[in-house]
Amino acid sequence: MRISSACPVADDLSLAIERNELTLPTMPAWAAKVQRMLDDINVSAGQIVTAVSSDPAFVAQLIKTANSAAYTGKPKVDNVNAAVTRLGYKMLRNLIVSASMSKLAIIEKPALKKYLNEFWDHSREVAATSYVLARSQKHLNPDQAMLAGLIHDIGRLPLFLHIEKKNLVVDGPAMDIIIRRCSAMIGEQLLAIWEFPDELVEIPMAHEDIYRETGSPRASYADVVTIANMLTRATAKVVDWDKITAVKRMGIASDLYREFFDRFDKDLTIAREMLA
Repeated sequence: MRISSACPVADDLSLAIERNELTLPTMPAWAAKVQRMLDDINVSAGQIVTAVSSDPAFVAQLIKTANSAAYTGKPKVDNVNAAVTRLGYKMLRNLIVSASMSKLAIIEKPALKKYLNEFWDHSREVAATSYVLARSQKHLNPDQAMLAGLIHDIGRLPLFLHIEKKNLVVDGPAMDIIIRRCSAMIGEQLLAIWEFPDELVEIPMAHEDIYRETGSPRASYADVVTIANMLTRATAKVVDWDKITAVKRMGIASDLYREFFDRFDKDLTIAREMLA
C-alpha cells in the first residue's frame, strides 16, 4: 500500500494514538530490569553490576564508554564494576536507553533505514549538544540532559516500526506529515509506559514549542533540548535567539549560540564519543 503526501495514514495514526490503540514497543526485559533496580534504593551496586553483565554486547559498549576521551588520563577499565563506578548511574541509564532503542530498531526496508539513520544521527547530536549546554546550569545534571536529548524524538521509532510492519510505502512529504502530526504524542506515551520521570516524559511535546512559558525563571531539561535541537539545524546561524523563551531561562547571551559549535568543538566531540 502506497501512502502519498495527502497522508490518510496520519489521520489513522492520530486516531489510534488518541484511542490508545497503537502498539508501542516494550523495553527489552534486561534493560527494564536494570532500570527498575537503578530506581530502588534497596538494590546494591553489586546487584546492578550482575544484572548489567547479563548482556555481553552492552558490557562491551559500557567499557568502551568508560575508556572514552571523556575520561582521558584515568586508568583503563576492563570490567563492569569499574566501568559502572566510573560512569555513575545516570550515564549507565543513558547507555541502557540507547541500547534499548537500538535493539528495537529492526528495519529492513532501505527507504525506512534512511529515516532511521537520520533519526539516530540527529538524536545523538542533540544528546551531545544538550550535555554541553546543561553544564552551564548548576541545577541541571549534564548526564540527565544527555538522556533528554537522546529521547526527544523517540516517538519516531514506533512510527517507523508500524510502517515497516504494515508494509506501507510512504513518500517524503507524507513521512514529514506523519512525523509532525504523530511523533511527539507517541513519544510522550512511550516514555510514560517506560516509566520515565515527568521531567523527561514532557520532552517530546515540550521541546518543539519555542515560545513555551513555564512560569519558572530557571531552565528545564526541555529548554536545554529545545535549544540543542535548534542548534543542530542548518538554520541555527540565522535564528533570532533573543525571541526563544528557553534562551531567556538559560541566562546565556544569545551570541554564544551563534558561535556554539566553534567554541565547544572539543567538548562536543568528547560527548559524541560517549554515545558512539
